[in-house]
Amino acid sequence: MPYSKRSGSKNKAVTERRLAVGCLRGCSVLVTGGPTAVAIDDMRVITNRSTGEMGRLLANACAAAGARVTLLEGAVTTAVPLTAVKVHKFFLFDELARLLKEELSRGYDVVIHAAAVSDFAPARTFRGKLDSARTLKLELKPTPKLLNVIKRQAPQALLVAFKLTSTMKGLLLRARRICLEAQADLVVANSLGYGSYAAFVLRQDGGVTPTVNSRRKLVKVLISEIDRSFQDKRPV
Repeated sequence: MPYSKRSGSKNKAVTERRLAVGCLRGCSVLVTGGPTAVAIDDMRVITNRSTGEMGRLLANACAAAGARVTLLEGAVTTAVPLTAVKVHKFFLFDELARLLKEELSRGYDVVIHAAAVSDFAPARTFRGKLDSARTLKLELKPTPKLLNVIKRQAPQALLVAFKLTSTMKGLLLRARRICLEAQADLVVANSLGYGSYAAFVLRQDGGVTPTVNSRRKLVKVLISEIDRSFQDKRPV
């Protein structure tokens, strides 16, 4: 049944109490966050504008809820500090892919894949440093979808996927597609259209939470949804 304002209001006090006492106590959580880069030559890369704020907010929130948290983090620019979180750094797409494979073998209870992963990479990486005086045309090829291998490598984990677009139009349909393709338990659908932030969470059963207008509000909603989805799986 889709989420309603009535049910959300009814459960708000219960949710706040659960978060306060550590609703994820005993759980192990793997979070990815920040940008990835792909190499053009030995000096230059293509990257994206992710600041890493979302990954850090999520990691901190999970730790505050009692979880043991590991964060795989790119070259972030956010000033949000980390508290009680184990961090492994990466820079390139291939480094994230390797770290993710290694960490998934450790048997996490929850995986939150919030990193802004490169969708394309140069078909050829040049050696040395290219001459900046010459015109250069780059052929880009799609990168492997790291999200789509997480459930194959860690079928026991509750998987939270992210979909970011520049508009809310068609976002729910895209989130549903990710839910099916990646076998995600929850999908965070968020938009940065025209400089304003909006986000909601899609559940595997088709339910959708109300839209929120800030990352911090989204994190609270998501922790509540993880708790709701994970109650039957939580270790004793």
